[in-house]
Amino acid sequence: MDLVSLKCMARLLFIGDSLIEFFDWAGRFPKDIVYNLGVAGETVEGLHRRLERIFRSAAAVGTVLIMSGINNLAMDDRDFVPTYRYIVRELSGHYPSARIFVQSLLPVLYLGIANDDITGVNRLLKEMAAAEGAFYADIHSLFLGESGDPAQDLLSEDGVHLSDEGYRVWADEVERLIRRTT
Repeated sequence: MDLVSLKCMARLLFIGDSLIEFFDWAGRFPKDIVYNLGVAGETVEGLHRRLERIFRSAAAVGTVLIMSGINNLAMDDRDFVPTYRYIVRELSGHYPSARIFVQSLLPVLYLGIANDDITGVNRLLKEMAAAEGAFYADIHSLFLGESGDPAQDLLSEDGVHLSDEGYRVWADEVERLIRRTT
């Protein structure tokens, strides 16, 4: 690979929970350098605790995409946005020229998590992202059907994880976002 090709490649860091981990982001963005550092079952606090390992694994990136918090809601923890703010600040400090995307939480069809709580958290994440100079990516609205309820065909049988079509919708939006803002 020549130097011109290396300069044209995006360096993408995906961090968060199982929704990040369970998708082949490198396969979706084969011309870019992709770090998929999602961890199934992780909370926002867990992500915060492992930032130093993330920084060692992905020394230089141009775009950071975060999706985390659904596991907090599953444990009735709705007070994680301050920790999320610390994550964004630390990412901004470590990757000062990177574009940081705070992705909304997705709607679910799961009895243990209320979609009204997800909507409320997304509002707080959007405000926090703006205050911290990060981009907010509203992925949530792409996962709603015409009735405003979660689109069942985009979710897996467990009502939280994504179907292949759900990942396609999400990845298409991620591509639109990162290519638009480069």
